[in-house]
Amino acid sequence: MIGALRKGLDEKGYVEGRNLTIIYRAAEGQTAQLPAMAADLVDARVSVICAMGGPLPTRAAKAATTTIPIVFAYGGDPVADGLVTSISRPKANVTGATFIGASMTAKQLELLHELLPRATDVALLVNPKGTLAKGEVEDATVASKTLGLRLHVIDASSVREIDEAFATMDRLKVEMLAIGVDPMFGFTLRDQIAALASRYRIPTTGDAATLAQFEAGGLLISYGPVIPDTWRQAGGYVGRILKGDKPSDLAILQPTRFELAINLKTAKALGLTVPLSMIARADEVIE
Repeated sequence: MIGALRKGLDEKGYVEGRNLTIIYRAAEGQTAQLPAMAADLVDARVSVICAMGGPLPTRAAKAATTTIPIVFAYGGDPVADGLVTSISRPKANVTGATFIGASMTAKQLELLHELLPRATDVALLVNPKGTLAKGEVEDATVASKTLGLRLHVIDASSVREIDEAFATMDRLKVEMLAIGVDPMFGFTLRDQIAALASRYRIPTTGDAATLAQFEAGGLLISYGPVIPDTWRQAGGYVGRILKGDKPSDLAILQPTRFELAINLKTAKALGLTVPLSMIARADEVIE
């Protein structure tokens, strides 16, 4: 995603190593390190702080400074997460781009149902501590009733609970699974979820953030916003701020492009035949 961020910067005339210096800090999942990292960037007197991957980096940056502009890029609701007070008028020193994914749940279930029309039991994996969980459950409840499916909401918010979640789905004889949008699922536990989906042979869908899981196997269908666009948009906002724009005047950017990806390798491993009509609609097919 750093490449997409650089592309957004380049579009505004900023190239790393020529007229721009980027100081990188990564917590690698150790969120307790974020406040110290944010303080370090403030001490370095950077012009803008980019906070990527979830609401926690932005919260740490907000706690460290009220004057240095902060630009975030992640999949979530920045108002519900307390990052800004309004999508159209973020105010203060924070703005950014988001690939809000809760509204994708119904479409993902529809795609799974198209592929598995005889399936009756579907699970939705959510992090109950996440701000998108409630909306995803509501969307999935309505969609499952429309499609004639029995919905099982499965909560997980840790490595241990992910293992337990799949064991529960196995006992419930779940026939397909939708993964909720959450930084923990998309980044920290990404490979674990893909491996478990493969082990338990559960056809699984998620948003476009799960595309990276396809090569590891396990996931079948992805539908959602084009994630690199979010990072490119954030890079563009950084460029605009460097040119003099105020973050308080820059509305939060939301996704405008969506993509469908199908993993035929996973389909073959599950003994499934993907209709040619669905393949023709896909933006990416992994064979």
